[in-house]
Amino acid sequence: MGIYQFFTRLLCIVCISSLLISCASGDAIPEQLTAPKSRESTPLSSMELLRAFEADVEETMNYTLGAGDEITVDVWGYDKLSGKHTIGPDGKITVPLSGTVHLAQLDRDNAAQLIHDKLKHYYNNLSVTVRVDNYASNRILVLGRIEKPGELKFGMSAPNLLEAIALAGGVSTSDGLTASESLKLTRCAIFRGKDKVVWVEIAPLLRGENLALNLKLKRNDVVYVSEIEEKLVYILGEVRSPGALRLTSRMSFLEAIAKAGGPTIDAAPNRIQLIRPDEEINQSLALDDVISATQPLNYQLQEGDIIYVPTNTIAKLNYAIRFLTPFSSVLGIYANVESIRADSERRKLEQERDDLQDQIRAFEDEKAANTGLE
Repeated sequence: MGIYQFFTRLLCIVCISSLLISCASGDAIPEQLTAPKSRESTPLSSMELLRAFEADVEETMNYTLGAGDEITVDVWGYDKLSGKHTIGPDGKITVPLSGTVHLAQLDRDNAAQLIHDKLKHYYNNLSVTVRVDNYASNRILVLGRIEKPGELKFGMSAPNLLEAIALAGGVSTSDGLTASESLKLTRCAIFRGKDKVVWVEIAPLLRGENLALNLKLKRNDVVYVSEIEEKLVYILGEVRSPGALRLTSRMSFLEAIAKAGGPTIDAAPNRIQLIRPDEEINQSLALDDVISATQPLNYQLQEGDIIYVPTNTIAKLNYAIRFLTPFSSVLGIYANVESIRADSERRKLEQERDDLQDQIRAFEDEKAANTGLE
């Protein structure tokens, strides 16, 4: 046995022995297979808080002026004092002679009276009226997962929550979820001023199950339909598409395996491990038992669950053989190349020896012929 053949066999024995030892020790879950704790969702507001939030909306039949409103001031008999105005961001307009007049938060009658009081120092027996041409200050903002997010303007009275969502085109469906699944996970926040906010679940409201959630809104409220937070589960190991899966409503163990493409040919499907880091659970499951009609064990998954499909022992040995065979071939080729090189050197030396012997014999023959002539 040559030195190269011996080395090759020794390497094979060492590799296969170490592989068999690792197989015998079992498929330990890698330490990096951990997941963060489940997120705590923002709690929904209590009905008591919702009632107090709605009570903050004042019921009034008189429209109060605000920034952006377009109005017409009519001073009977005085065309130069009459005209159109847009209430500025500071809530004021400019009236001839009297200067700036603050009209924000006043209804039309009180606004007309204030303008009259400013002008009465210059004119007698004035008759002043204020007409609203464009109601622009009564607005709310609808943002988030909505079909037409943006500013909504309305007239005399603010809409309720359902009307605001409808005017904004309705709630849009989240990618990868059905309309029903998307609705179950939908909630919205209503912000009022700098210190008030309530969280409302949308599904019971849209289904008509709890109409008390249809809160009355107030000027300058902000309605935010939140994006659905992705809750993930992880499936790793010997599956066709390992990685993270979005956890949908009531996703099961079997559904997750199917979405990952199922086990590969190298998998050990009867030693799949379901890991739940939050509860320190590491349970071994057999795929045959899960799909068996006699023992249905289709577990419902939770956020952060990890499914690990290990590699079977035969696959590991096959891998070793696939790895060692080409490596051994390379060693064999190298040994053959060295042998050919040595043979070539030997033949070259033998040829030089034969040539030298031929030259010696020729020289001796020539010397003998010269001696005979003498």
